[in-house]
Amino acid sequence: MVFKFHNNRFDNLGRYYEIVREAMIQLGHREVIEDSEADIHFYNHISIWPRAKNSMIIKPTAPTARHFAIDQWGYANDSKMAYVEPDWMNPFDYSMNLKTDREHVQHLIKQKSNKWDDSILLKWRKTKIKIPEEHILIIGQQPHDETVNGFGFGDHWKKLCQIVDAIDDEPMVIKLHPGMKGKDKEIEKWRAQGKTVIDGYVSIHDVLPHARVAVLENSTAGIECMMHKVPIISYGFPEYHWITEKIQTLPHLKTAVRDISWYSEKENEMFLHWYINRYLCKDVESTKQRIQNILWM
Repeated sequence: MVFKFHNNRFDNLGRYYEIVREAMIQLGHREVIEDSEADIHFYNHISIWPRAKNSMIIKPTAPTARHFAIDQWGYANDSKMAYVEPDWMNPFDYSMNLKTDREHVQHLIKQKSNKWDDSILLKWRKTKIKIPEEHILIIGQQPHDETVNGFGFGDHWKKLCQIVDAIDDEPMVIKLHPGMKGKDKEIEKWRAQGKTVIDGYVSIHDVLPHARVAVLENSTAGIECMMHKVPIISYGFPEYHWITEKIQTLPHLKTAVRDISWYSEKENEMFLHWYINRYLCKDVESTKQRIQNILWM
């Protein structure tokens, strides 16, 4: 087969494209320049509708800056995995790999790994706020992020405010996206009500050890939640929604945060280890395996 790369959305994905390029060459495929000659097209950060068999979308994601996904349909909540449940429960000998996988996750936690961990622009800092124990963690995203404004529909900030106002249980921590600006009125109201609000560049790894349950739309922070074994309530359709409590209404949310009997630590761990170690790409070998899996489908 012959393949072509497209810098359709961002042109700074060279290091990921280089890994994919080397994987394709080692698999016996050849790169071309002209669109008309290509059997496979690699894009980044887009959604393919109608679905096309000759397209693959590359998207960097958690848990580290080295990890990225390759999907035939799109990314995040518009990836194929978000629509069609993958075979994450039985693809490997869970017990045989458990010790190694657990050690790997603990290493990632210790390093406070995240998808921006190689950025020279982001300066993570230790929060001076005392984080309450056993809190309900509400995770916000950038309202203009395509996954909540384009793929997901509705106003993410309004939904976030409704969720905060609907939950009577305390304590509550609201962790906003680091780049969030212009919402001072609501934030000050929450603080006046005794809710803990965390903004700026504070690592979620400093927050999750104190959380009892997390509520989110489809943030990649869900991966860190799984790493810390924090149950996830989702009101969007993240690609990991197969192991979350999916809520349909605000009354449903009120019940879900109080009674987390729906949570399975074993399934959380199995999905996490499958996702990080057997689905995502991080080097040439894992990328070759992922591409072969897609081509054989």
